Amino acid sequence: MIRLCETPLWDKNITKASYPYLTECFRNTILQWVPMGIFWLVLPLWIYMLIRERIKSQPIPISGLFITKMILAVQFLLIQIFRIIHYAVLSTEQNGQAIILTSVLYIITALTILWLMNYDRLKSIYASGLLFVFWLLVSLAIVPDIIDYSIKVQQQIGSKKLWIKSVSIWIHFILALGSFIANCFAEKYIPIETVSDKMPIVPELYVNFLSRIFCTWVTPLIVRGYKTPLTENDCWQLPISEQTVTVAHQVQNCMKGMNMQTTSMSYENISTANQIKDENRNLLNDLPMVDIKKHEKKTVFWRALFGAFIDKIISGGLIKFVHDLFQLTGPLVLKLFLNFFTDPTKPKWLGIFYAVLISTMVFCQVIFLRAYFHCQFLVGLRFRSAITGLVYRKSLKLSNSSRHASTTGEIINLMSIDASHFADITTQLHMLWSAPFQILVILVLLYQQMQLAIIPGVALLLIMIPVNLFIQRIQKQLTSKQMTVKDERIKMMNEILNGIRVLKLYGWEPAFIRLISRIRQNELGYIRQQAIIGAISSILWTFTPILVSITTFATYVLLSDSNILTAEKAFVSLALFNLLRGPLVSFPNMINSVAQAGVSSERIGKFLTNDEVDKYAVDKIPIELSNGNAINIENGSFRWSTLVDDHLVLKNINVQIHHGSLVALVGMVGSGKSSILSALLGEMIKVDGHVRISGNIAYVPQTAWILNATLKENILFGKDFDKKLYDQVIEACALKQDLVMLPARDETEIGEKGINLSGGQRQRVSLARALYSNADIYLLDDPLSAVDAHVGAHIFRHVIGSKGLLNGKTRILVTHGVSHLHKCDDIIVISQCEIIDHGLYSDLIKRSNILREFIHSSNLSNKDQHETNDERRQSISTPPIEIVTNPLEIIENKEPEPIQEEKKKLIQKETVQTGSVTFRIFWIYIRACKLPMIILITIFFCLTTFTTLCTNIWLSKWTDKSTRNDTSSILNNRIHDLTIYSILGLAQGFLAFIMQLILKLAAYIAGRKLHWIVLIGVLRAPMSFFDTTPIGRIINRFAKEIDSVDTALPNAFSQSLTVLITVVATLVILIYGSWFAIFVLVPLAILFAYIQRMYVSSSRQLRRLDSVTRSSIYANFGETIQGLSSIRAYHVQQRFIDMSDKFMDRNQSCQFASSVANRWLGVRLEMIASLIILFTAVASVFIRDHLTAGTVGLMITYALQITNSLNLLVRMSSEIETNIVSVERINEYAELDSEAPWEILEKKPSPHWPTNGSIQIKDLSTRYRENLQLVLKNITVNIEHGDKIGIIGRTGSGKSSLCLAFFRIIEPTTGTIIIDNVDIRSIGLHDLRSKITIIPQDAIIFAGTIRFNVDPFGNYSDAEIWTALQLVHMKERINLMKNGLSYLLAEGGQNMSAGERQLLCLARALLRKSQIIILDEATAAIDMETDRLIQLTIRSAFKNATVITIAHRLHTILDSTKILVLSDGSVQEYDEPIRLVANPNSAFTKLLHDANIHPSDITSALTSQQLNTFS
Repeated sequence: MIRLCETPLWDKNITKASYPYLTECFRNTILQWVPMGIFWLVLPLWIYMLIRERIKSQPIPISGLFITKMILAVQFLLIQIFRIIHYAVLSTEQNGQAIILTSVLYIITALTILWLMNYDRLKSIYASGLLFVFWLLVSLAIVPDIIDYSIKVQQQIGSKKLWIKSVSIWIHFILALGSFIANCFAEKYIPIETVSDKMPIVPELYVNFLSRIFCTWVTPLIVRGYKTPLTENDCWQLPISEQTVTVAHQVQNCMKGMNMQTTSMSYENISTANQIKDENRNLLNDLPMVDIKKHEKKTVFWRALFGAFIDKIISGGLIKFVHDLFQLTGPLVLKLFLNFFTDPTKPKWLGIFYAVLISTMVFCQVIFLRAYFHCQFLVGLRFRSAITGLVYRKSLKLSNSSRHASTTGEIINLMSIDASHFADITTQLHMLWSAPFQILVILVLLYQQMQLAIIPGVALLLIMIPVNLFIQRIQKQLTSKQMTVKDERIKMMNEILNGIRVLKLYGWEPAFIRLISRIRQNELGYIRQQAIIGAISSILWTFTPILVSITTFATYVLLSDSNILTAEKAFVSLALFNLLRGPLVSFPNMINSVAQAGVSSERIGKFLTNDEVDKYAVDKIPIELSNGNAINIENGSFRWSTLVDDHLVLKNINVQIHHGSLVALVGMVGSGKSSILSALLGEMIKVDGHVRISGNIAYVPQTAWILNATLKENILFGKDFDKKLYDQVIEACALKQDLVMLPARDETEIGEKGINLSGGQRQRVSLARALYSNADIYLLDDPLSAVDAHVGAHIFRHVIGSKGLLNGKTRILVTHGVSHLHKCDDIIVISQCEIIDHGLYSDLIKRSNILREFIHSSNLSNKDQHETNDERRQSISTPPIEIVTNPLEIIENKEPEPIQEEKKKLIQKETVQTGSVTFRIFWIYIRACKLPMIILITIFFCLTTFTTLCTNIWLSKWTDKSTRNDTSSILNNRIHDLTIYSILGLAQGFLAFIMQLILKLAAYIAGRKLHWIVLIGVLRAPMSFFDTTPIGRIINRFAKEIDSVDTALPNAFSQSLTVLITVVATLVILIYGSWFAIFVLVPLAILFAYIQRMYVSSSRQLRRLDSVTRSSIYANFGETIQGLSSIRAYHVQQRFIDMSDKFMDRNQSCQFASSVANRWLGVRLEMIASLIILFTAVASVFIRDHLTAGTVGLMITYALQITNSLNLLVRMSSEIETNIVSVERINEYAELDSEAPWEILEKKPSPHWPTNGSIQIKDLSTRYRENLQLVLKNITVNIEHGDKIGIIGRTGSGKSSLCLAFFRIIEPTTGTIIIDNVDIRSIGLHDLRSKITIIPQDAIIFAGTIRFNVDPFGNYSDAEIWTALQLVHMKERINLMKNGLSYLLAEGGQNMSAGERQLLCLARALLRKSQIIILDEATAAIDMETDRLIQLTIRSAFKNATVITIAHRLHTILDSTKILVLSDGSVQEYDEPIRLVANPNSAFTKLLHDANIHPSDITSALTSQQLNTFS
């Protein structure tokens, strides 16, 4: 500096001057170089960020603002050139060298700025933060020069040189200030019109830098949320860089790179052209498929996740580093400030300067902290999107064995809880290096303050490290175990909700409540252990700073008599200890989060490396190279799992099917018919052989898969609308008349799983979807089993047959019927997993015993068996229907009442509560926590606050003694002072521990209670609730909401109480130091309350929107898993991925809005805190004669904490209110309208009731819900003991509705049902349902053992169960299974065929030995021979019971005692079949005629029944 300046760089006497000044050398060098130094330091990072921008953007047009900025920058450059000329040529001053050097540096910087402004414009940067900061600092750096020259000009008015310098300085300042003001504005944003999305673009991308700093761009959202409840459309559309498809692609690329380095993976080959067309289309196929023949190295998922967003993570780290620097310099300035109070000679301006400096540093700290949180939140947002996107994509590729290994509940947990663990860790991620860095610097600063006295404190910290590692290990183990149990609970809840109808019909709710409660109890056990460990961990880290301060102060005063604890030493040390508390307290949370994320990483990594469907199992051959064969299987052997020792499901399969042929697959239940279709779809593991397919496939599964969408959307299935083809399909599938009476015709919404369609209608919609796809090959898995005989004949004639829509297409028809076999081009006979024979009907009937048995077992007339071209061509008149909530029945309505538009949607949009969370919700949570526990928490909170105040005030008094010159009294009392300080400090820590422990245990009790009430509330809800509520919506309550109650809410309460103690202590101390602080605190408190109120209104609503939009993700995923085979068969995976991404982005936009609202709040609250600090410090300066150094130290130390404390307090209070929404949503389901009582003790029937099984139905009318029309109308029927009643009628006549009325699934509107002289309305539902047995149309199987599925209550012995299984012809099959009755069935019974599942359901009924049996199309999925055997079993096992049968196959009810014919919900006929058939005009006769059954068949059936009964 000697060569550059004549004057010294710094003047030591500056702090004693009467006014502030800086030396000329310092002003011309250091002060000017700082802005340029920061600019050049940040510039490489700024350019790197712009270069790495992945999303291409349009350049911003040149505007007036841009030109203004350029002109100002050029003028600034010119003034620097002028200054160089002036000092280099015209001036003779020695100081000119420093100015010349600075001007040269400014010229280089200005030229760079001119280039950068244009580059920013090309990269669509609407406002540059770098230039904003640079021009601000340049403007401030010149202010001391302006002050100095202004004073000199006044002193030397006549100096020409001075005037030239002054003018150049002023121009320099004006141009810098002008550039700063210009950079306060953003370029004008021209929005791109988007038709597809109503959501606005995020304003942050195009607002000015000031708006970004202070989050004023969020204010319109906050104000809107304060005035009216927010909706989804109020949230912003996510930027492209944050959308699921983008982030999933990034992580996918990282995983691909890692896997290529570590192991051999198999990837889909994607052409470059295809990648250019749509870079996101390959996300489905790029997932690594593990080669199952070799052991692979596990993918470390978190590495790929972090690697994908490393730029953003590093940016967050740099911001955190700057924040830490500002935070750590706070105590140093405090030290200078307190020294100011010890020296009365120091000028007042110095104290004010220190006060402003402290508040400015706090403000900068705030800005960087907010930026850090926002940056890390965006990383968390990407983490969650990437995990959900990848898990969904992987789910679409899972092999059958992997699907069984990972249940729907487990995968939902990966997408919700595990993804949240990764999202939550992002804000704490940098504490891994920041915490050690802060601790190290703080210890260095403490050493400067207290010298060797810090050694005991450091030792204490070192001891805490192994203790912390031990606690971390325990936390990780507990988290892993809890997640496993949580998976099991969600999986079981998913099963329960899928099978809720069976639970209701059988009265099995108590058994499953016990099962769920047992799982939940195990989960709560781990939660309780985590609560205790968490409280211990919390207290260790709370105690640590207290113990460190006690040991440090004690060591300091005891080391030497000369060591006096002054205010400066004590409170600077205390400020450093408070800073130390930050990283130490956050460490347990961070470690816990890291442990949880580690467990989640393993779970997600394991799932993503699960086996996938073998995409090479089926060879796709172009039609022109197929040699006329559409399908060719050579020596094919297949199994479901990858295990070598697993049995083959199909073996030695050889099939050759020509283009355009119709081939039937026939065989007994479980013989392998459906498995052949699965093999053709590539769903099975190919062990040997070749499968070749030529053409596109359409698939109609045995169990129809219906989307929660309109009927039209279900049929179109993503294809463009072709009216001509659509009308043909509707007509061919006999859906035309069904559409007439729908509220919105084909625009009517179909409920989840098609709950508002009958089984036959669901199957016809599924068939219509296949037809509309216009494929080459049609795989039809028994589509006729669920429809009436006359509808089946229509469908075969107009769809499948030689003159149907599919004429000329390749059709493979799995069937249990024989009426159409003679019309097939080829019949393949399957038995015991092998093809036994194939050929034409005429050939096989002569040589195949199995086919002859099929023909013999069917009671169809010869006319039907040999029917040729004179098929009846009458049109099928399916009765019109009205949309209702019953999944089994669609009622008939000739003259429907007008239905309002909103009623057309069966699945209503999820209710979003509005307004503030009422005190009632808090009271529910308080009661769940137990009131005595809350009282104890309150008491310990007050005691902890009191001891905190006492500890700090005592320290203040202690340090004040050092200002007195009575050294002897100080030495005598130091042990006394130290003892009291230590006792108060230890008491503070101990009371805080007790408070936290009670709080955690209270939260544990609340979690147990709330789960119980929502479980009971849901399972006691009537069936109509489940018909109109998607399963995903209910699962969300048991997954995310319960998780919030278990973890998020207790943590929010815990942190709130801790922060509240600090806030209360701070306010009391500020008032204690200066009573007129009240006059500032009161208006600031009002402003604080107003801001908080505005924020909470919006935050609460955004949290509710988050919960509601999350349900859509899970509901969509549940539908996807159920229809996975269909999705893969139609190759529409990408459409479903796009749909899932859309749902995810909707949810993420709500989360994004919630986060920026949080940031908006943080900036404003911390500005209030900065004002409190400024006021406290400045006020202390002006009244320093009335304050002691100890009091000032105490006030400022606590005022410094108020920044974080206020922000944390509002964040935590809003966190409580947003998480208490989970209690609100749980309570919503806990208070659902429940069905009638399960038991009425005073009217409990006899244990042996019903003894006879006689039924009287008197004037019964009923409807599914209020405001819907009657489905049964004035039905009066008497059923005698032992009668066998057959109920028939066309689709929608009321058959299933009558059955449901027996079980009070739908309650009578008028009339009643009396069973054995007991009115069923007067007794409990379980007393009724446990005594009547139904075998429903849909076979529901739960994940669990065969024994559990047949007898969940454990009421029967193994011998009884084996007997029941023998009667349904399942004993042999189950004996062959591993573990017999203990054989584990997969979710939904996926490891059994549809027929086997139905037989298992039949075994349940046989086991109950009820006097009243209802069969609702119970044998629809069973082949004719097995059906015949089952009918014989039913007749023998229930020969003395009353049996009511609904059947599509009329031959199954021909031997009934009486036939009940229903039409439009009324009794059309009720009499013995012989009498009804004697009347040629009877409805029964007409139905027999439609089904081609001859009246003589009834006589033979009745004769056969009499012989069986006699025998």
